[in-house]
Amino acid sequence: MRGAGLVTILALIFLALLVVTFVVRMGTQYTQYLTVRSILQDVAAQPGASEKSERELWRDISRRFQINSVYDGIEEENFQRLEDGRIRIEYEVRRPFLGNVDTVARFSRTEELTP
Repeated sequence: MRGAGLVTILALIFLALLVVTFVVRMGTQYTQYLTVRSILQDVAAQPGASEKSERELWRDISRRFQINSVYDGIEEENFQRLEDGRIRIEYEVRRPFLGNVDTVARFSRTEELTP
């Protein structure tokens, strides 16, 4: 028996590059979600947040999105002010991965508004 052949080594290198590419592309989506989550927590924790309208809350959130360069296509229709004093954001990020294969990540976060 001998060691791994050239084809095996090339296949392992290709597989490793594929995994690294996937991790990098998904990693950026998740780091962006961490920013979105932090922004939602900050806006919900502001004193008097429960007294604000849905429009005012969205304005605060979208302004922070601009400051923090959040450009994942999160629009006002992805945001809701729930009747029980919470806010929710649900969105989906779809990015090309390889050829006609895309990566899709769905994110959802709900926060309690501060009175």
